[in-house]
Amino acid sequence: MAWNAERWRDEVAALFTLNRVEVDGYRYTRPAPSTYEHQWLWDSCFHAIILRHIDPEMAWDELRAISARPLVSGSDAGMLPHMQYWRGGGEGLWGVDSHSIITQPPLIAIAAQLVWQIAPDEQVLRTIYPTVAAFHTWFARRRDVEGDGLVCLIHPWESGWDASPRWDAPMGLSVLPSDDEARSARLALAATLQERDTDPRTARAEGRFCVIPADFNAVRIADLDALTWMAGQIGSSADAARWAAEARMSRDAFRRRLIRDGLPVDLDVTRGEVLAVETAGQFVTLFGGVLEQSEAEAIAARLEHVEWSPRWRVPTSPVNQPQYAGDRYWRGNVWVNVNWMIWAGLRRYGLIEQADALALQTAELVETEGWHEYFDPMTGAGHGSHPHSWTALALDMLAVSAGGLG
Repeated sequence: MAWNAERWRDEVAALFTLNRVEVDGYRYTRPAPSTYEHQWLWDSCFHAIILRHIDPEMAWDELRAISARPLVSGSDAGMLPHMQYWRGGGEGLWGVDSHSIITQPPLIAIAAQLVWQIAPDEQVLRTIYPTVAAFHTWFARRRDVEGDGLVCLIHPWESGWDASPRWDAPMGLSVLPSDDEARSARLALAATLQERDTDPRTARAEGRFCVIPADFNAVRIADLDALTWMAGQIGSSADAARWAAEARMSRDAFRRRLIRDGLPVDLDVTRGEVLAVETAGQFVTLFGGVLEQSEAEAIAARLEHVEWSPRWRVPTSPVNQPQYAGDRYWRGNVWVNVNWMIWAGLRRYGLIEQADALALQTAELVETEGWHEYFDPMTGAGHGSHPHSWTALALDMLAVSAGGLG
C-alpha cells in the first residue's frame, strides 16, 4: 500500500471537524453523526491519540472534556461514566439525565502520555491528574471484589465489547442468541442497575453479570503505568510510588488468576468459573505488559493461526467459532481500536515486524472500505456507523510504524 501521509492527515482532519461538538466551554469528538451523538469515555481517549498528529490542542481538549464530570457523590464517587450527556437525554436509560451509571476501559493516562510525546502541556496534565487518580482509586475501592488488584465489570457495555459472544453465558442468553435477544438482555440489565445497586458484590449475590475480563484488566494496568508517569511528571513522587505499587499488585494477581495453560482467560465471578469462549481479548493483554516475553511471543504466534487469519485481521472472535458472524455487531468483526491495542502490545514486546504488518493491513482496509465502525474480516465490507471517528486510529498506527507523518 502506498501511503500518502498528507492526504491521510487531511481526511482525518475533515472527519474530526465533522464530528466535533462544542458545549459548555468544552470540546469533544462524537464517535459518529446521529448514531453516537454523546461523549464516550474510551472513544475520547482514542480520539486524543489520533488528534495528537493533526491538532494537539484539540487532543488535550478531548481529555479535558472527558475528565470534566466525574461522579462527585454517592457510592460511585470518583467514577468516570462511560457516557456523558452534555445536553441531557440519559434519564430514560440511566435514571440520570447527564451521564450513565457504568464505566468503560480506563485509557486517559495512556492517552495523556501519548499526546505529551508530541505536545507537552503541564497545565492540562495537572488539571486532569486528580480526576484520573480518583478514577483509579474508585476502581480499587468499588470494583476490586477480591482485594487483589483485579477489577470486575457489571455490564457488558463496560467492556466496550458490547455484544461479544463471551458475554452470552454470564448474561444468561441462549446458545447463538439473536441480536434482538442479546440487546433486550443488555437493556434489561441496565434497568436493573438503575433500580437496584451498581455494587458488584450485590450483582454477584443476586446472580447477575459480574466478570473479570483479562483484556480490561490489562488495559487498566497499562493506564496505571501511565498514571505513575503522570504523577512523576507533576512532581508527586509519593503518588508515583503508590501507583507503581498498585500496578505491580495487579500484575501479580493477573498472573496468578488470569493465565491458564499459558493463555489469558476471563473469569465469571458470579459462577466462579472461566468463560469458555475464546476472543481476541487474549491478544489485547499484550497491551498491558502482563505477560512474560515467551508467553507474549506464543500468544502473538497464535495471530497467525488460520482461525485468526482471514483476509482482514484481527477478527474479535475466531472465524471457526460457532458464534462467529463477521457482519453482526461484536460477533467477530474487525475493529480498528482493538487492532490498535494489539498493535501497541506487539510493539511493547519488540515484535515490530508483526506490528508493522498489522498496521499496514489495517490501513489498507480503511483505505479500501472507508471510515466504518467495524468490518467483515472475510470480505472487508464496512458495517455500523459511518464515518466513525476512532477508525482513524489507523493513522496513528501508520504514523508510528513509518516514523512520523513527515
